[in-house]
Amino acid sequence: MPKTPMNQALPFLTVNRSFLAEFIAAEKPCCALGMVEVEDQQCGFMALRPEPMIPPGVTDRGFNLGHTLFGTSTYEVIHFAFEFYGFKTFNVLINPNNLIVQAVLKRMIETGDYFFFAIDEQTGIATAFRSEIGDDTLHNLTENWERIQRSSTTEDQYHQVMLKFAANPHPPGILLKWVCQDDIEYLDLREDRMDLTPA
Repeated sequence: MPKTPMNQALPFLTVNRSFLAEFIAAEKPCCALGMVEVEDQQCGFMALRPEPMIPPGVTDRGFNLGHTLFGTSTYEVIHFAFEFYGFKTFNVLINPNNLIVQAVLKRMIETGDYFFFAIDEQTGIATAFRSEIGDDTLHNLTENWERIQRSSTTEDQYHQVMLKFAANPHPPGILLKWVCQDDIEYLDLREDRMDLTPA
């Protein structure tokens, strides 16, 4: 699914300042979920700080997003794969039994409008990709949403899936650590706000 980086004509984006500070401080490579405000509407997003950083020429071509649901009849773990054409693939596993995950994915599914950020703190550049309204990129998540909402996956179960996946990643690629997952206040955009200028 190709995406187009945002340009100067697009509006400001607002995120939670404390979230962004923790995300930038986290050890790379990493990924996090959050909320972004654009034109007075809130959308879910996934942010990546990959290692190595994605070159500008690669981000210009967009990327392919894939996702699957791992687990058994008693637990589940969500897998996302970001394939940047002609460069590398980045994988992330998240536990659906998490308040932030539930809130962000619900917003993404309900609105069909969501963002992906690739952040390079060394240059201060954040490349943003916006979904194409009406595409079926999240079809598998939508189909399994009732199960995801009822998830009771434990930290131990999540960790075991992580270990198994890391030993034999599919698709082959770099595994990102899921960070900024514990503070539900990171989804609050009412006061602790930071505006980002599309670039």
